[in-house]
Amino acid sequence: MTQDWTHTEVEAIVSDYFAMLGQDLRGEAYSKSAHRAALKSALRGRSDGSIEWKHQNISAVLLDLGFPYIPGYKPRRNYQRLLWETVAARLAVDRALVTTVHEQIEQP
Repeated sequence: MTQDWTHTEVEAIVSDYFAMLGQDLRGEAYSKSAHRAALKSALRGRSDGSIEWKHQNISAVLLDLGFPYIPGYKPRRNYQRLLWETVAARLAVDRALVTTVHEQIEQP
């Protein structure tokens, strides 16, 4: 049985996802596989599949909160409460991302 993601791991993956989301919304190129490879050092032996799944969970949280998500990470529900709390807290303080989202919504 796999272990639940720790607070430290969730913080790391949410931070990574938000970096990619910001780049995506600004139309900047980025590599999901490069992000995933860099992120692995901050996680406790998580597999590529586990990281992908968690990114999809983050997409589901964002969708539930009314925010866009990275299209390559289709939302997967059944996420842990800690993930929801971490994403919601990040949105509350990440003004740059919220501004970018609003700019995208307002464009014709």
